[in-house]
Amino acid sequence: MKTVTIAGAGPAGLAAAIHLRRSGVPVAVFERRDAVGARFIGEWQVLESYSRREDVLEELRSMGIEPTFEHIPATWAHVVDDRGRKLQVRSKVPYGYFLRRGVEPGTLDRSLEAQATALGAEIHYCRKLAPEEADIVATGPGPADGIAKEIAFRTTAPDRIEVIFDPDLAPGGYAYFFVLGGWATLGLALLDGYGKLEAQFDKAVARFQQIEPFAIESPRPGYSYMNFFLHGSSERGNRLFAGEAGGFQDYLFGLGIRYALVSGHLAARSLVERVPFNELWRKRLLRGMRSSLGARLLYESLGRHGLRRFVSQSGRRDFREFLHSWARPSWWRLALRPIAEKVFGKAESCGHKIPCTWCRPREGRAGKPEPLPADFVSRYLEE
Repeated sequence: MKTVTIAGAGPAGLAAAIHLRRSGVPVAVFERRDAVGARFIGEWQVLESYSRREDVLEELRSMGIEPTFEHIPATWAHVVDDRGRKLQVRSKVPYGYFLRRGVEPGTLDRSLEAQATALGAEIHYCRKLAPEEADIVATGPGPADGIAKEIAFRTTAPDRIEVIFDPDLAPGGYAYFFVLGGWATLGLALLDGYGKLEAQFDKAVARFQQIEPFAIESPRPGYSYMNFFLHGSSERGNRLFAGEAGGFQDYLFGLGIRYALVSGHLAARSLVERVPFNELWRKRLLRGMRSSLGARLLYESLGRHGLRRFVSQSGRRDFREFLHSWARPSWWRLALRPIAEKVFGKAESCGHKIPCTWCRPREGRAGKPEPLPADFVSRYLEE
């Protein structure tokens, strides 16, 4: 039996490897770094559980993935507007799960690695596999369409889950601060004004300190980024593109781990069942992606006063239901998708890994690509 080769040992690649091995297919995964999760700093990330009615952990189990990673149910948070008004939100069932990313035991990355290798998958580290040599390409995002800076650190502060929605602080994005069990992650996500990332991040730290002071012990700085494009196919020749390499992303809040895991699983199913990958992912994921693009247009059109209303409305009902109302596919969000493509514009050229039917330009007001921070470029984009 032919060995299936997978480029990339992130969530999409390892989800594919797990299903292939459960189906008895030999698998070889090639990871360019020396360990899974090596580009992360142990930060908290959110595995969302609001875009579908089905709890995400149950969905993972149905795909043969056991949630052996550390995960903390998210049932409360504080949302903050640009005036500093803080509102507590709650949900009866988790709107997501906090999990850690990185090389440490208990992270999502190490858990998926352990499950894949226990099933017999071979993982080759420090080995970069060219896309044309892979059956499944799961190498993560290409050019940075949205970026974030984070620090992960120890702290004596009590548990906090806070998100600030302020267009001056985080254009097109938000600032976030998660403290769970003495381990903290503070970050700022931007879709515009990349050159101001460092200065805006310092302002975000100061803003959270103003809300309630906290100590920072042994900080680990890091950067992350996402892709922002639509495509007509995630098959190119005989290769299947999963995760962000295939453009699978939540365009509203950028919480793409669920998309990565599901798309990797579907790519493996395509090979096992000999069903076209495009048929599988379009049925399961396409409406959600298109709808989230329409929701992104609405979110960016809210403005200062609209974001204040967004914050205030989030506390008037169950928070998972509130998020679900934004994330679920609907006719009006789907109708906004072609309008969003026109409003956001289309890049004349891009570096995405598959042909795009649309991708958002990464240009400043002068029509030139926005500069990225030097540390960001050296650490992530020039490897």
